[in-house]
Amino acid sequence: MRRKEFLKKLEQELKFYKKIDTQEIIYYYEEMIQDAIDEGQNEEDFIASLGPVHSIIRNMVGDEEFIHEVKRSNNNSLTTLIGGTVKIFAFFFYGVAIFTTFIVALSIIISGIAIVFQSGIYIYANSLILSDYILIGGLILLGIGITLVGISIIKSTLRMSKSIKLYIIRKTKQLFRKKEVNNYE
Repeated sequence: MRRKEFLKKLEQELKFYKKIDTQEIIYYYEEMIQDAIDEGQNEEDFIASLGPVHSIIRNMVGDEEFIHEVKRSNNNSLTTLIGGTVKIFAFFFYGVAIFTTFIVALSIIISGIAIVFQSGIYIYANSLILSDYILIGGLILLGIGITLVGISIIKSTLRMSKSIKLYIIRKTKQLFRKKEVNNYE
């Protein structure tokens, strides 16, 4: 089995376990496979030596020490990236992704609040009939809903920021490794 196939199967199986950070595990195994390849081992043989994906996950689920080891290993990997260039690119992309997400979420929140505020002013400034109150009430609920969507985007981004960082770093390292291989050929 090749690396992409192994990691895809691992990711698909990990989605059933909410307590396990899928991106951290994928990053850990991708680094492990890359280290083995860098040491001259055959990719398919090394992946076969890891065992079947379902066995890996079964062992992982009950082993808290393994999960702590993965986190410790990932933290070490993040502090000792391939080089400064990769680190700069990865954190630049991470910053852009987080900044963009927060700007979009903030825009959504402000739009929701503006709808509620404008509807309140309209109610205060005008004499309305029942159908107008119903319409304005719907707009106020829409504004509240839009605001809550923006807040949930921010909360999700904060909760997933480490996974996002690992994903971006992993993809940046892959990009640089591909460029290194192409430069040698």
